[in-house]
Amino acid sequence: MDDQQWYLVYCKPKQEQRAQQHLQNQGFNSFLPVVSLTKIKAGKKQLVTEPLFARYLFLQYNADLSLAKIRSTRGVAGLVKFGQSIATVPNSLIHSLLQQQLQLQQQDKQQHDLTKGDVVEVLSGPFAALNAVFQLADGESRSMVLLQFLGQPIQLSLDNNILLKK
Repeated sequence: MDDQQWYLVYCKPKQEQRAQQHLQNQGFNSFLPVVSLTKIKAGKKQLVTEPLFARYLFLQYNADLSLAKIRSTRGVAGLVKFGQSIATVPNSLIHSLLQQQLQLQQQDKQQHDLTKGDVVEVLSGPFAALNAVFQLADGESRSMVLLQFLGQPIQLSLDNNILLKK
């Protein structure tokens, strides 16, 4: 695998997952970073998963192989090029995106696991290292918590990224 590099594939509109599936069926290693969002459809909130970079996915392959197989894959529009040379993506960027993807998945799971009365720890900010009691979700990325500070209960809206369920 050391002779294989990561490349950026440009996909047809809304066909990133189709392109990834067909590339994987052909034996290619690909990576499609996704993000979970809450959207309102038909008046109801729904959790949807969308590509982080619309119309793009990452592909690992040997540059000595023919590009025709990739370009003719369903859902693929082509490879990103600068002039006549195909753009490569550094391995460090792919590893960073993979790590962020895992962290986001863990945070999403943790956020859905929180129920009223759960004890959470504040990880950063002025209330770092203090415990709080989860009250309710305050939008998509924040939560209302009840915190004991100087002997007084304080209700705060904090970013979900700085809360850790105990």
